[in-house]
Amino acid sequence: MIRSLLICGLLMASAGAAIAQDTAPPTEELLALNFYVQQQDQAAIDAEMRRLQLKYPYWQPPEDLARLAMTGPSTEIDEIFRLIAAQDFNAARAMIAAAQAEFPAWEPPAEMIALLETGEGQARFDSALAAGNLNQAISVASSVPGLLRCDRINNAWRIGEAQAAAGRDADALGTYTAVAGTCTSPADLIATLEKADAVASEEQILALIAQVGQRIPAMEPQLEVLRQKLLAGRGQVATIPDVAEKAPTPSPEAGKKPNAPPAPAAPTASAAPPAGAAPAPSGGGGGGGFQAAVNAGDWSRCLALSAGSRAASVMYQRGWCAFNLDQPMEAVATFQAALKAGLNGEQRRDAAYGIALAYLKMGMTEDASRIAAATDFTRKQRVDIERQILDQRGVNAYKRKDYRKAIAYFDALEQLTGGIRRDLAVLRAYAWLNAGNRAEARRQFEKLNNELSTDETRRGLRATKGE
Repeated sequence: MIRSLLICGLLMASAGAAIAQDTAPPTEELLALNFYVQQQDQAAIDAEMRRLQLKYPYWQPPEDLARLAMTGPSTEIDEIFRLIAAQDFNAARAMIAAAQAEFPAWEPPAEMIALLETGEGQARFDSALAAGNLNQAISVASSVPGLLRCDRINNAWRIGEAQAAAGRDADALGTYTAVAGTCTSPADLIATLEKADAVASEEQILALIAQVGQRIPAMEPQLEVLRQKLLAGRGQVATIPDVAEKAPTPSPEAGKKPNAPPAPAAPTASAAPPAGAAPAPSGGGGGGGFQAAVNAGDWSRCLALSAGSRAASVMYQRGWCAFNLDQPMEAVATFQAALKAGLNGEQRRDAAYGIALAYLKMGMTEDASRIAAATDFTRKQRVDIERQILDQRGVNAYKRKDYRKAIAYFDALEQLTGGIRRDLAVLRAYAWLNAGNRAEARRQFEKLNNELSTDETRRGLRATKGE
């Protein structure tokens, strides 16, 4: 008897351990709940929650049930980017670690890590220069590639100025030569040449001006003005030609739209810095590297180069880069910030288009519909948005077994675009079948089967015959 009681106790303890281990429902058990949450069907959510909690009494669901369907962080990503922009790097790393602990399969985006490492590197670089440790500053700049891009040209200038102040004129000239051989912004190049003049001989500065002229022939008028100006500063009298010093400002290009073929990036020459100089910056100066990334379709680099910018036109293009990199939440936030910063009429319309597309990419159909109702889209944009809205509404209606409504959405989609995707046509045929109209379902399956006979269409035909 005692042995029987002991065995019984062991069995119960074993069963209790098994229950304790199985405290959370598996993914497939959460499919229905996730669907109801997506549909915001509170009655169905409550019923499904009661079922799950009876079956898994030890399960503690999150307060926000929408997180059950998530495989990675959502709003946390925006907060991490905000912390990086605020230079609160320790908090950003802590939030990344917390997100990885909650979502083990999630890897932080490459551009997020690049921004974080660049920000941390900039802080170390600034501290080294402030402490008068030039070698340490150069070491930091060399180890963090983002610090010496042309959009951070001031870092290279500060190194050159510190080298000159330390009596290392040759090193300073090497730093300025590296910048002049890499960056492309006329204003930045003129400023670099003016700084180089303080540490260069007449022969060296004239050679450097000629080098820039060979790289960028369109700058020759400005370079001639600068050449004469610098020579005059060395005591040589010369006639300065009547040429405007300021380069014409190019009109900003529109941001890349989805499926727009990226323009090829223009090749840029670069010169290796001599010994003792800081490494050459990369990319186009004055935002040129950012625009080159946009033109090349390098969306990750576009995001890295535009981080922290408050210029409306830059944020507008950054929104498209985030969209094309499949970061719809970042795209929405950036487009909204660009709208607040001030865009022209066409850009405002296109930014709203980007927001609607991003909402659709996230399955937020009704949010996209509200944007569409409030925006005067072009005909092409409106058709594109309405097509996706009808597509998603039709599929969602089918999933919740509202077959008549699904049919209406698919019919409207076909009327809008003049056709319908084959997978949606099959779904519509099944909707007719599930709605109880076998004759219409058979007619549609026969039409599909006559166009292209597949296992799917033949199976549908059999289903209309009750087979």
